[in-house]
Amino acid sequence: MRNIFFYIIIVIAAFGLIMNLDVFLFSIVKTLISFVVIALIIYFIYYFLFLTEDQRNYKKAVRKYKRKNRRH
Repeated sequence: MRNIFFYIIIVIAAFGLIMNLDVFLFSIVKTLISFVVIALIIYFIYYFLFLTEDQRNYKKAVRKYKRKNRRH
C-alpha cells in the first residue's frame, strides 16, 4: 500500500516538473528572441543613423574583399 502511494506521488511530481520545464523553456526562448530583436534594432540604428555613406561603403567593400580572399 505504501509503495502505491509512493509511486503515485512520484508520478504526480514528475508530471509537475515536466509541465514546469515546458514553461521554463518557453520563457528562455522568448527571452532569447527578444534579445536578438533588440540587438538587431540597435545595430540598424547604428548602421543607418550614425554611419555616414562613406563609412557604409567602406564596410561593404571590406566585407566583399574578405569574402573574395577567403580560403576555400
